[in-house]
Amino acid sequence: MKSCCAPSASFRLLTLLGVCMVIGFFAPGEARAAATDVRLVPGVPLLVPSETPSSVRMAVADLQRDLEKVLGQPSPVVEDPKDLKGRAAIAIVSNGSIHPALHAEGVAGREAHGIHVREIDGRGSVVLEGADPRGAIYAIYSFSDEFLNIPPLWYWADWVPQRRDAIDVPASTSRVFAAADVRWRAWLNNDSDFLEPWMKRSPENDHAMLETVLRLKYNTFELGSVADLRPEAPRYAVREDAAKAHARGLAITHHHTSPVGSNLSGWEPFWKREGGKVPPVSVNHPENLKTFWRYHVETAKRAGLEVVWTVVFRGARDIPFWETYKDSPKSDEGRAKVINEMLQAQVDVVKEVTGDPAPALRTTFYNEGTTLLTAGLLHPPAEPTLIWNFVAARRDHFPTEFVRKLKPVPGRQLGYYLNFQFTSTGSHLAPAEGPWKMAANYRTVAAAGTLPLAFTVVNAGNNREHLLELSANAEMMWRFKKFNEDRFLRGFCARYYGADQATAVAGLYLDYYQAYWTQKHPDIPGFDRQYIFQDMRYARATEMLLKDMAGKVNRPNPLEGHPLDNPNTGSVGYFRVEPQPGDANQIDALLRGTAESGKKFAAVVARANAVMPSTGRGKVLFNDNLLTRAKIMVALNSMLRETTLAYQSQGDLGEKRKHLEAAVSAADAVQSALDESRHGTFDKWYDSDRVFGLKPLRKSLKKELDRKD
Repeated sequence: MKSCCAPSASFRLLTLLGVCMVIGFFAPGEARAAATDVRLVPGVPLLVPSETPSSVRMAVADLQRDLEKVLGQPSPVVEDPKDLKGRAAIAIVSNGSIHPALHAEGVAGREAHGIHVREIDGRGSVVLEGADPRGAIYAIYSFSDEFLNIPPLWYWADWVPQRRDAIDVPASTSRVFAAADVRWRAWLNNDSDFLEPWMKRSPENDHAMLETVLRLKYNTFELGSVADLRPEAPRYAVREDAAKAHARGLAITHHHTSPVGSNLSGWEPFWKREGGKVPPVSVNHPENLKTFWRYHVETAKRAGLEVVWTVVFRGARDIPFWETYKDSPKSDEGRAKVINEMLQAQVDVVKEVTGDPAPALRTTFYNEGTTLLTAGLLHPPAEPTLIWNFVAARRDHFPTEFVRKLKPVPGRQLGYYLNFQFTSTGSHLAPAEGPWKMAANYRTVAAAGTLPLAFTVVNAGNNREHLLELSANAEMMWRFKKFNEDRFLRGFCARYYGADQATAVAGLYLDYYQAYWTQKHPDIPGFDRQYIFQDMRYARATEMLLKDMAGKVNRPNPLEGHPLDNPNTGSVGYFRVEPQPGDANQIDALLRGTAESGKKFAAVVARANAVMPSTGRGKVLFNDNLLTRAKIMVALNSMLRETTLAYQSQGDLGEKRKHLEAAVSAADAVQSALDESRHGTFDKWYDSDRVFGLKPLRKSLKKELDRKD
């Protein structure tokens, strides 16, 4: 992507002089292919040229930490090869054209990187090379993974690498990672009620967040807003999360509620800072909106952010714009016309402020956007750089019918937004989508285009519950056509749990995902697990049953009529519990589905308990990522089943109370399972209950149990 600002002539001259000086560091004859293996000993120096960007230097600091863990001594950073004094070193290269003697031929193209061996001043050394700064960052973490045995998820796995006297790197080492297949690979943390307080508890936690993003080789961080609009903040200040992501070398993009990095939650603070009266938001008088957007684009430009600009038009708090803007049209045609005009206005603002005639752009078709696009009413700007970013169907996360029927348009760039976590009805305490469903989603979207997929974003939620899925997505986006779910899973299990246990643990993961209740048959041929009953649905379904019981209501289909089942806002399919052959109604479906799913998850728990002692350094990750999650799902199935039996027994107080007592015990079992994953830095991970609501749910169960009638 082009820079927001053109460099001055003096800047170009200084850069040229700097390059000439750096080339002098590695003059011909100083570096060549090494003839012997390289032995890296404690205190191995890191050769980091003076022009190395600060983002790469942050990864270098991580490498220093990793080397000291393994070798036991700190590794100094030097800028001049003469300071190596004949010692073997690790050289960091973020631009091979500046250091041709250290360059490997295959390291070419955006974010490409490699690990190889060269002689520097007659001594074999390891070269970690990137075709650009992000490539260099990836090379550093790839070396740490392969040669230091510190994998990408080390912080979450409480991974302790083996101490060693030296690290031997063969002279023949040549690892080349070509450019990723998917250009923009974004990570979104949404509804992160566990993650946010955890990050604030220590600098190490905060640092680990973005380090993990980069270790998995994502390159973009999605945020809700960019500008810091607090009264005390300087003009054009950026928010801390945007500044941190930028400092680590990540590009920035914006959420589907955030036109060009703005958010309506900042409307009032912005205008108060401007010193005038706060105007109402209006679609008929968009001048104020353009001023608001322009400020946010200018903020990003001044901060030097690398941006994929999101052009969208929605209302406050993730709803259609016509529910926020009082002067909105009433017809679909009128509403689509407004969106069309607003998207073009945002594109115009971005071009005007940045001076870039072809900025990186995307528009996200979320909920009502997909509806209007399907109706043929929505017409995004005809920009060659605009990515059409489709979104998985809400709640069950599969490609929409529009995407499945879309005829490829030559030259159109496509992207996709997939939720691993989804507030209200999705996964929150336990992963549910899995590598296979993730891959099926992306392959369907990719088939709708003539170009390689240009953009991906996954809602990682709180991260910790979705580490396997995030790893699978990262690998697929890097090598899209070659990705194989089963091969990935075996590799993941071998990496974290040992080669001897890889097949057994991979089978456990497969059975874990297959244990979910599929409450509705697929309507996409060959799309396995299209509909699944995630953990949040168990909580919300239990609440629905308790609400009926409190009102002495007994219905055969008690999950119908949820207030969030509202087609007008695109919120449909809250539960999607459909009776199957042998079921007379939803009560029967609930009893059958929870019994079958609970039995399957219990079998996973039994096998996982037997395997866990043999999982080596990955034991903590195995417990936290698989065993605990299966225990949670056993307990949730029991809780909902017992509540359903109590609902069915409303005419028999004794029977009803027996089942409610069992439901309360099951809720306690959920809490016990969560507590089993509290350790070390994650000791307070589940202190928040804001999203899932386990404590109020238990309170409601107990209240119904204690009722005398």
